[in-house]
Amino acid sequence: MITVQELLDTQSLKLTALAGLSGLTRTITWAHAVDLPDPWRWIAAGNLVMTTGVGVPRNASDQIGWLEKLARSNASALVVARQADAPELSREMLDAADRLMFPVLEGSFELEFVQLSKHVIESVLQAQRDRFRASEQLFETYATALREVPDMAGRLTVLSDRLRLGLAIEDARSGSIIVSSSPLPSSVETNPVFVERIAIGGRAKADLIIHRRDAEAMQDPLLVRSLLGLLEIELERLMIDRDDLREEGAALLRSLLKGEAEFSFRPMLERRGLTGTLVVLAVSPGKQGPWSVVEIHHAPPLHTRTPLLLEDDVLLALAQDHVDTLQCLRFGLGEGTVVGISGPVTEAAGFRESVRQARLALAQAHEVGKDLVRYGEIETGYITMPRSLAEASALVGRYLGPVIEYDRVHGTALLSTLMTFLENDGNWKSTAFDLAIHRQTLVYRLKQIEQLTGVKPTTTDGITRLWLALQAGKAANLLPDAPLKSSDG
Repeated sequence: MITVQELLDTQSLKLTALAGLSGLTRTITWAHAVDLPDPWRWIAAGNLVMTTGVGVPRNASDQIGWLEKLARSNASALVVARQADAPELSREMLDAADRLMFPVLEGSFELEFVQLSKHVIESVLQAQRDRFRASEQLFETYATALREVPDMAGRLTVLSDRLRLGLAIEDARSGSIIVSSSPLPSSVETNPVFVERIAIGGRAKADLIIHRRDAEAMQDPLLVRSLLGLLEIELERLMIDRDDLREEGAALLRSLLKGEAEFSFRPMLERRGLTGTLVVLAVSPGKQGPWSVVEIHHAPPLHTRTPLLLEDDVLLALAQDHVDTLQCLRFGLGEGTVVGISGPVTEAAGFRESVRQARLALAQAHEVGKDLVRYGEIETGYITMPRSLAEASALVGRYLGPVIEYDRVHGTALLSTLMTFLENDGNWKSTAFDLAIHRQTLVYRLKQIEQLTGVKPTTTDGITRLWLALQAGKAANLLPDAPLKSSDG
């Protein structure tokens, strides 16, 4: 493209600026010669209007009205190469051009409009060739990045370096950054002139944040549209992947609920980022949240640790016991969302027991008016020896599940410590001797057990609950093999 200033600086054209100097940065998209009294009817926005002046009114007030209509058409500038019988441009008209910041240039009558048009058109065509070449290079850069860079953040960094821009994609619902080429400079807030947010098309509902390192960086709308198109495709591809993961997870949860699959698929869960302690969540969604139940798996906090989700009478989720996951579900599904959380999911207690725990916790949350309740947080009275395998699983899951899971994740021996302590009738000295550990280590372990179960193993009530759970686990063969001696602290 060429600006009015660049046209004025072309010495061979011998143009002179008469008025409207504040508008010399306007871009010229084409050149059009017209001597009709209503040129605004025949031109397009961005056109350079060339005239010999014969269509310009003679009266000063009429000239002002004529110029105002021309300026409203969004023409870029007016070039007058006045022939002998054309009216003089009045001072009032030129003052109006200054007020409207609409450039009025003067050329000699000998100036051939064909020469001026040729100069403008060649500049426009060259600019278009440069733009298409820049877009082509952008696509080539992106194609290379797709082959060589495994993650979107890396590909965004490649594009950022290519364009000399800071780039980030922001979730339009929450304002949280989904992915960034690098941490955005601090000048994003202190110098917002160089920062722009542009909506990315498609169903992602995301914005592209562009931080220009200088005022001239990537001003071309065509290049911006090309970039937006690439990112829209990229985001849609990621959304399709997450949709597939959700369907896969829902199918697996159905199998677990029907008893058709065992809870022995941790490698698959780890590929989804679900490591460490897992729990089942029973979620009663609120109203008018940023995310619907159908879309919640696309919420940014769930991208790296996507839970398994299943829509039932409530939303069931097999998820990490992580604050980001819990907050995302609670606040992402809207005000009034209520969540019940099971104890740790273990093979000993079984998946369906964890679902039962989560549903019970959800019911208790509704009863007491809380928005989040963990299973066992609200005790329901005395316990008795279980009369069925299901009751045994429930008892083991409630009191020993957290201990079993902690041992699995951290390689500790809390369960064997508890068993030895109870077998020794709570005798500290005998327990420490049998486990070959220091008494203070035993104190530390029992304190950990109390924190995990919510039950104090040195009180009568705690001993009763934990002993019944251990006996139920042994009778039903629900306890993992655990060493009786360990030197961990």
